[in-house]
Amino acid sequence: IAVSHHFLSQYQDLRCSEDAKCSQDLVAEKCGEYFERFRRQTPVTPKSYLSFIDSYKLVYTEKIAHVGTLAERMQTGLCKLMEAEQSVSQLSEELLVKEKELAVTSQRADQVLQEVTAKAQARARPQVMFDVSVLQDSITEEVVELLAPYLHMDDYNMETAKRICGNVAGLCSWTQAMVDFFSINKEVLPLKANLAMQEARLLVAQAELTKAQEQLDAKQLELDAVQALYDAAMKEKQDLEDDAQACRRKMANARALIDGLGGEKVRWTDSSAGFQTQIKHLVGDVLLATGFLSYAGPFNQEYRSLLLTLWRKEMEEKLLPFSPELNVIGLLVDNATVSEWNLQGLPSDDLSIQNGIVVTKASRYPLLIDPQGQGKTWIQNRERDQQLQVRASARDSKSERR
Repeated sequence: IAVSHHFLSQYQDLRCSEDAKCSQDLVAEKCGEYFERFRRQTPVTPKSYLSFIDSYKLVYTEKIAHVGTLAERMQTGLCKLMEAEQSVSQLSEELLVKEKELAVTSQRADQVLQEVTAKAQARARPQVMFDVSVLQDSITEEVVELLAPYLHMDDYNMETAKRICGNVAGLCSWTQAMVDFFSINKEVLPLKANLAMQEARLLVAQAELTKAQEQLDAKQLELDAVQALYDAAMKEKQDLEDDAQACRRKMANARALIDGLGGEKVRWTDSSAGFQTQIKHLVGDVLLATGFLSYAGPFNQEYRSLLLTLWRKEMEEKLLPFSPELNVIGLLVDNATVSEWNLQGLPSDDLSIQNGIVVTKASRYPLLIDPQGQGKTWIQNRERDQQLQVRASARDSKSERR
């Protein structure tokens, strides 16, 4: 008791009450019984007890770290799941707000669009089409009538005028041209009058056009301002729509995660509580495992089971926490390692696996009584990659020489 107190009192990793720290002395008693039945000496020395304490601390530290890591991962998973649930609730509230804002913004954008449509109707521009030709002359019909008798004379022509009096020949030609022009000008005069009227109308139209252009420029400024408001409203609407859509995607992903892990939440919660119980039971579980490692190796299967049964009974009497369904093999080695041992030649029965655990995890070198050579084969296969060297004993050498 004093030795265990000395080595365990400063061991901070041991998670149990002071009442749970104890020692055991059943092994020495069973060693005597074992010798009486099978004539096999299995001494228990102080070194055995010290090895037991060291193994206990080593295995307990390893297991508490392993279980603690699993518990931490499970707790992290539960926290993430709870965060996802909270995120869905928060996103739902945010989505409701965004959808309300989106409805208001859409209504405002529609109103602005109507204003833009109304303002755009003022863009019709008046167009004035006109064709102007100008002709100025003062010849009257009376003058043409006075000239008519002369124009019908046979000698009133350009050749005669040149022969008689070359100076007046031009005048003769001019009068003839004047009469011809008058006949044409009679048709042109109404056009001139119409032209004057159209020019007056043009002046009025140009004044109206100038006024209309000024109004159009003012309306265009209003239209540009309204268009800017519409563009801003549409951008705000699109931004809200994009934000709402992103919120919907996040919420859908979170819901999918929650739905997919809904069943896992219950299992994780139970597992998390189970890890805490497992940590509490490690005090007794490791006690059985290290007791097995330190003391059970020399015994056969019957006495190994007996020792484990007696240790469980004593722990129950002393109210030490341990797992009632504990399997020492499962605590000390995993299934993958056992399968690897089997491939290396170790038999798959419980006794052989227990021997493999003692060989690989005990703090002292084991002595194998191996009449069938199974242990030797397994060790050689297991250590082949580590360049295991085999040396024959003197007795084996003599036998070979014989």
